[in-house]
Amino acid sequence: MSTVSDDTKKHHDLIVKYTSVLIDNSPKEIQPHIKKVVPYLIMVLEFVEKSTPIVLTYYEKLIQFWISLQPYKPHLLLPSFIGFILCFFGGSFLTLIAAVEAFNMCGSDVTIKCVLELYEEFKKAAEANKKDDTVDKDGDGVADVLQISNTELIARKTTLFLRVIDPVHLQDALTGISTGGMAVLAALKLQFARTIALGNAIAHTLEKPADKFVIPLVEKLLDAEYKKWAKPVVHYAIKSFAISIAWTVQRVISAFHSAIRGGLMFTRNLITYLNEMKFINFDDKDTYMDEVIGYGVAALGFLVQIFFGFALPFPLNILLLPFTIAEYLLISLVAK
Repeated sequence: MSTVSDDTKKHHDLIVKYTSVLIDNSPKEIQPHIKKVVPYLIMVLEFVEKSTPIVLTYYEKLIQFWISLQPYKPHLLLPSFIGFILCFFGGSFLTLIAAVEAFNMCGSDVTIKCVLELYEEFKKAAEANKKDDTVDKDGDGVADVLQISNTELIARKTTLFLRVIDPVHLQDALTGISTGGMAVLAALKLQFARTIALGNAIAHTLEKPADKFVIPLVEKLLDAEYKKWAKPVVHYAIKSFAISIAWTVQRVISAFHSAIRGGLMFTRNLITYLNEMKFINFDDKDTYMDEVIGYGVAALGFLVQIFFGFALPFPLNILLLPFTIAEYLLISLVAK
């Protein structure tokens, strides 16, 4: 019990040391604000440190569970499930789907390889840093990193990082990741720009009759000193309404596309799975039956999306919450 307590105290002291380095190397204007959040930052870091072994344990169990399912060929059934989600609920994730499409077109294999290489490099650095945190050359029972100044700690960790990391692998990985990310962002920006352009075109068409019929009515309702606000406010409302129409049109197009692609993906992978599991004996290459069924499922999926207003029903709204969060994050990123 004392060993566990000592280890916990050492980890806490190290985290405090690292946060003090962060404060010392921050601009003086924001140092007071950083000091206020340091206690919460320490809590988060300690939580992450304690929860990481638990997460890794459950990750290993998940891998073992996946391996145990291999006789049932889940790798064939999983694409069918993804196709089902695309077919019936793809309109809720138009930006996320566009990002995945752009990612696949821009060389997803290369980017994933770069991410794995970067992970391996930082994994080596993390292991070396963990060992370095336990070094006690003077043998006084206190780690050396806790007995040096913040400046010395920065120099020590920097040299450790430079010594362990392979610069060529690091550069190649960062280049590949940034290239893939910029390509996806450019594709999303283009889609967003097209939608905004459509919204502005609709607004421009509506502004002319509004200037003639709506604004005079609004001006009559306002006092003399506020009449000047009638035109800007009406035009802003029209533009907001027009852009919302443009987004709805884009969502309908995306929902139609995802329904067709998801319906075919669902049907073909399900037929392949049933064939592999010997439940049926059906060669989809000799007939158009899979396309006929797929388009039928796509039509049903598109109608379901319209029925739900391109929203996720319960409990899928909870099950797919991470994807919903990713969708809103992408929209906020593209809208900047």
